[in-house]
Amino acid sequence: MVTLQKFTNLLSLMAYFKDETICKDYLETIRWNGELKCAYSDCGHNKVYRCKTRYKCAKCERIFSVRVGTIFEDSKIPLQKWFAAIYLITSHKKGISSLQLHRDLGVTQKTAWFLLHRVRTTLGFNTGTEKLTGTCEADETFIGGNEKNKHKVKQTKGTQGRSVKTKSPVAGIVERGGELRAKMVPDTTGFNLKSFIAKNIQFGSTIHTDEWWGYNGLAAAFKHGVVKHNEGEYVSGESHTNTLEGFWSLLKRGVVGIYHSMSNKHLQKYIDEFVFRYNSRNFSEAGRFDLMLNNIATHLTYEQLINSRGNRKLETKQGTLGI
Repeated sequence: MVTLQKFTNLLSLMAYFKDETICKDYLETIRWNGELKCAYSDCGHNKVYRCKTRYKCAKCERIFSVRVGTIFEDSKIPLQKWFAAIYLITSHKKGISSLQLHRDLGVTQKTAWFLLHRVRTTLGFNTGTEKLTGTCEADETFIGGNEKNKHKVKQTKGTQGRSVKTKSPVAGIVERGGELRAKMVPDTTGFNLKSFIAKNIQFGSTIHTDEWWGYNGLAAAFKHGVVKHNEGEYVSGESHTNTLEGFWSLLKRGVVGIYHSMSNKHLQKYIDEFVFRYNSRNFSEAGRFDLMLNNIATHLTYEQLINSRGNRKLETKQGTLGI
């Protein structure tokens, strides 16, 4: 087994992962930590035999490699290039485009695009499940093009303000000094915003928002502070949403400057990418790299990726929250 490395830059990563064998050994250490088990999810037996560069399960008798059941499965790209791509994706603050990645790795743009989406599929798994506590912020934003920048014949009327005709609403919450979470929502009505908050923030915590009516009623379950943006007020004592505003700014700079455009189908994966980098902001480059590798046990096929129906649905069911 290999020991986990402390990479400081891309050159040191490439110098260490100089061949496929070292990459496989490292991946085996990250994935199984010396306790080999069947890579097939419907088996998972812990008695496995080594067969040269592959493994054989003593129970189901299937032969597999360390790639099976991961984002690397069925990929002809060497693990060295995969590792370089993961490092670049997790290290670039505003992301990296498929065009840039295809030039950096020497693969086709189509391959780079597919690779990026496979990696993004794993990044959403790093979001914690425990509710946020302490002092939190909640805010919402809209992702989409500005109508005034479109040709007149392509402009859609009635898209000012909070219209969702051509833009996608995204709700966000953050624990100050802690974790951030963001999710696409059908709209910014009180039901959707407060559902997201109730699911992710411990009742009784302090939460700061702007004066948008969708947050009305939060005081019944939280210590609710309000900052009045419409009156030019951005800080009122401890009340502000500047932490989330900074994240929205970074996300939108990535959308406009790096990715340029994205469909609703894939938008949540892009959001997950930025959330991952934010939540791992205090990690070293090597720590962020290993954190991502710890969540590779998912497999996305090209057919699933381009399926027009997508694999994420927004909840629109109405109900009573009690807040």
